[in-house]
Amino acid sequence: MDIKDALQAGCLFHFDNFFAKDQEPYGCVKLFQIGEICCESGYVVRAHNQYCLEISCIVSGSGYFHIDDTRIQVDAGDIVFNNVGHIHAITADRSNMLRYLYMGFNFNDETDKAFTEIQAYLQSAPYHFSKDTHDLLIPFLRVIDEFYSQKPYSRTMIRNYLEEIIVSSYRSFTNKAENVTRYATEKSPQSVGHTVYSVIRYIENHIVGLESIKTLSQELNYNSTYLSHVFKQRTGMTLQRYINHKKIEKALEMLKYGNISISQVSDMLGYATIQSFSKAFSRIMGYPPSRYVAKQRERNE
Repeated sequence: MDIKDALQAGCLFHFDNFFAKDQEPYGCVKLFQIGEICCESGYVVRAHNQYCLEISCIVSGSGYFHIDDTRIQVDAGDIVFNNVGHIHAITADRSNMLRYLYMGFNFNDETDKAFTEIQAYLQSAPYHFSKDTHDLLIPFLRVIDEFYSQKPYSRTMIRNYLEEIIVSSYRSFTNKAENVTRYATEKSPQSVGHTVYSVIRYIENHIVGLESIKTLSQELNYNSTYLSHVFKQRTGMTLQRYINHKKIEKALEMLKYGNISISQVSDMLGYATIQSFSKAFSRIMGYPPSRYVAKQRERNE
């Protein structure tokens, strides 16, 4: 990221923590830079040589990431990794703003063995590109919040979030999530318990992109009627109600960490309209999302 570019007209805002001279060590990470930028439509971050590894998470809008001679179209929910030594540029779409979070880093010389495979994979190509399948937005927003708030033990929390960003990115790029055992039919109480646990884990990991019970059932290779029945039998709560609660739980998380609008959260969680999201939020919380956002602003003032 070229900071001079980010300060030009056409950049709506740029929050940046920059450690150019002596990179900050956090566990396996030597951190150069972490922040957030929002660009007007058509804005260009000029071509520059990539001097560190970089992970970017697209929050909203659309645009293009250029790596050498390759142009990648990016949209909300995409993540991009850029390797060292390649020419990098960014362009916001001419009809849309582009907002993204980024982290510039290198691995420490004494990187934990657990990160050796990740380091080798990330540095095996000029770039990696994927949809975010592990809610990368949340640790990004949390770590930036830690830098600004500087609460007790912030360094510990920052290290954890930075490592979570790297691991989650790797999982998204390689699809190496936890393997879920799938069953076409279930009979024993033990296997039913395993089924419900698998459903809960899947919802936890995919709540942002989860469209419906039918989608969930197809992904886990179950009959949707059977799945709904065993879930209600085992938990006392309908599957749809559980999903609704997890969506609002995720909405609270998103609205708390970062300047994400209610409309953007509604879209990311798959609601047809902001009105339907507000109604679902109010049904569970007892008040609309606008009041929750106002409360968070009061606390931060």
